[in-house]
Amino acid sequence: MSGIGQQLPALVGVVIGAAASYLAGAASERTRWRRERSSRWDERRAQAYADYGYAVKNVYVTSTRAAELRQQGQETSAACHEALAELARLKVERTATWESVLLLGHPDTIAAARTWHRRVWQVERFARGQRTDTDQWDAVHGDINADRDRFYAAARRDLGITTGDVPHAEPWEAAGT
Repeated sequence: MSGIGQQLPALVGVVIGAAASYLAGAASERTRWRRERSSRWDERRAQAYADYGYAVKNVYVTSTRAAELRQQGQETSAACHEALAELARLKVERTATWESVLLLGHPDTIAAARTWHRRVWQVERFARGQRTDTDQWDAVHGDINADRDRFYAAARRDLGITTGDVPHAEPWEAAGT
């Protein structure tokens, strides 16, 4: 009995050491798994934001082109009809990319995106002839640039990008780039 009593502290030490080793390994593995999962979602979220930004910009550029044709009195021209047909196609693409932003995006980024595409919708209304108050044309474009900047700032915050703010686009840059 005294032999077991002498070996019991060593046996307890081995059991405690094994349990501690197991718990430390499990915690480390769980942390690694969470980091990999987070990285995977960050990549998908970044792609969703980029795809969405590209889609909204395409809708904006095409809407601007159609609206300018309409303002020049060319609403019945083939170029205007082609621009409106392209606009319909691009809106479908924008809607598809929007679903990814809704699924993966941070609420602040979703709100900024929604504001941006609602503002672009105002240019679409000019393109379709539903809005003709040309005195508001410049104001709408300026607001779109600010909304775009807010979307990208929110997306960068969500992705943890800390390299500084994106320089503000000038009106002539935003329409073509």
